[in-house]
This record gives sequence, C-alpha cells and structure tokens, in this order.
Amino acid sequence: MVVADGTSIEFFLAIEDLFVEASQLIQRYAIGQRQFERADLREAQLSEVDLRDVHLAYGDLTWANLSQTNLYRAELVGAMMWRTRLSWADLRQADMRRALILRSCMTFANLTEANLQQADLRLSDLRQANLQRANLQGAKLCYADLSGADLSEADLSGADLTGAIVRGVNWQGVCLTGAIAAPNSLVLV
Repeated sequence: MVVADGTSIEFFLAIEDLFVEASQLIQRYAIGQRQFERADLREAQLSEVDLRDVHLAYGDLTWANLSQTNLYRAELVGAMMWRTRLSWADLRQADMRRALILRSCMTFANLTEANLQQADLRLSDLRQANLQRANLQGAKLCYADLSGADLSEADLSGADLTGAIVRGVNWQGVCLTGAIAAPNSLVLV
C-alpha cells in the first residue's frame, strides 16, 4: 500500500520498529521475534533478561542497562554501546564486530569466543571479564581496564592497547602479533 506522497506503508512500519521500548522488545522476543536491527534502545532497562540469539545490529544501546542479561550468540555488529552496563552479562559467541563500546562497564562479563574484531572498547571497564578465545583483532582497547581479565587464547592481532590497565591478566596463549602499545603505556601494577 502507498500513501498520498508515494511512501509505502512498509516504510512507516520499518521506521516504527526502530523505536521499540524495552518492554515491547521483551514481549516481541517472547513470541519469537529476534530481529531488532537498528533499534533505538537508549537508556533501556534490560537487566537480567534472556535475549540469546537476538539481532540488535547497528542498534543504539547508549546508557542501556544489560547487566546479567543473557546475550549468548547475540548479533551486535556495529551497535552503539556508549556507557552501556554489561556487568555479568553472558556474551559468549556474541558477534560484536565494529561495535562502539565506549566507556562501558563490562566487569565479570563472559565474552568467551565473542567476535570483537575492530570493536572500539576505549576507556571501558573489563575487570575480571572472561575473554577466552575471543577475537579482538584490530580492537581499540586504549585506556581500558583489563585487570584480572582472562585473555587466554584470545587473538589481539593489531589491537591497540595504549594505556590499558593489564594488572593480573591471564595472557596464556594470546596472539599479540602487530598489537600496538606505546612504550611504557601499559599499566602493569
């Protein structure tokens, strides 16, 4: 169907889907919907919710609370997550390529086998995060706090670790080929 100015009804329905509230997302998810690409979820309260396999690619999750949320195998490619709370979140095998995760709190988050290739994690708090076998190729971890994080067998090829706090990090089997860290910029103690 087309309206008077030639715009299709489908266009308006697609625009409406962008402005989904947290409660609507939970309801739609409960009935089987998984596609919420480009959703505007700024300041959404989604803590302790089961959203495994959700597709939030290019969505805006700025200031959202996703603490203790199950985001197992979630698609968050290119998502905007500025100051997003992801403490204790289950992000195993999540696809977060090119996501902007700036100044976010990810303490104790489980990012095992997550794809964070070229993600921007500058100034984020990743203390005690589990990043085993995570793909962090080309990721920006400048001034991020990785204290006590488990990076065993993670791929940090070409990652920028300038100014990162790496006290107590498990580096076992980590690939650091081409990783960037300005001399004396890593905080080890």
